[in-house]
Amino acid sequence: MSMIRQHNIAKSAFDCVDTRDKQYGQDKANKKSYGALAHKLPMLIMQNGMAQATGFLWAKGSNEHLKLMDDLAQVIRAGAYDFPHPSTNDLGENGKALHRHILESNIQQLTHLTRIALDASGALRRYVQGVMHIDATGEEQGNQSEKEN
Repeated sequence: MSMIRQHNIAKSAFDCVDTRDKQYGQDKANKKSYGALAHKLPMLIMQNGMAQATGFLWAKGSNEHLKLMDDLAQVIRAGAYDFPHPSTNDLGENGKALHRHILESNIQQLTHLTRIALDASGALRRYVQGVMHIDATGEEQGNQSEKEN
C-alpha cells in the first residue's frame, strides 16, 4: 500500500506545483518566495513539529505562505486515505482545517500525519525543483536542456 500512497502524494504534489507555476507565470518574486518556502518546509516540520510548522505558515499570512499551507493540506489529503482520524474527509479542506486537525489529534494520529506530511512536503519540494526550476535559495535555475544549449 505504500506505493499507492506515494503515487497519490506525487500526483497531488505535481498538480499543486504545476498550478502555482501557471498562476505565477512571469511573476518571479512570488515564484521565488513559494519555491524557497517549499524547500524549507520538510526541515521546518522535522525540527518544529506539525503544529508549529503549520502555525508558522498561518501566522506569516503572506499569499505564498497560505498557498503552500493549502497545497500541503491537499497533498496530505491525497496520501491520507488510511489516516486514523474520525473526520478524515475534513482533513485537508485547506491549510486552516489541517492545522485544526493537527491540534485535535492524539499522539498516534499526529505521528501518522507527520509521516505523511514529510512525504508530502518532500514531494512539493522536488516538484518545485522540477517544474518551477527553483532551488533551495529561491533562485530560478534553468533545466538541463537549457543549460546544454
